[in-house]
Amino acid sequence: SDLFQDDLYPDTAGPEPAMEAEEWLDGRDEDPILVSMREGYVPPKSRELKVAKKNVLDSRPTTRRSMSTLDTNSLPPQLLERLLEEIQNLKATVLSQEKRICDLENKLSQYTNGTA
Repeated sequence: SDLFQDDLYPDTAGPEPAMEAEEWLDGRDEDPILVSMREGYVPPKSRELKVAKKNVLDSRPTTRRSMSTLDTNSLPPQLLERLLEEIQNLKATVLSQEKRICDLENKLSQYTNGTA
């Protein structure tokens, strides 16, 4: 039969949201907006996305104290030495990792080029 059979194709959830994400986060609950399949699928017009919540980073204070503005005389010498030692250790680790990565990349290129 060429007639649309409602029992085989009931209304189904459409692409249009029943509520915004912010409303759902506030505890609301809605049933989906149903669409009929009688006319077939018709793609919706593209809708503009809107942001209802402000960016948290916009409200951060912009005045931050950097290390250059700190009074280094107020820090104990042991702390300064420990920090410098840690920085040197981290630099050494980065250099060794860079060398290891280069070696591994070279080995990989040899395997992929068939020279190994």
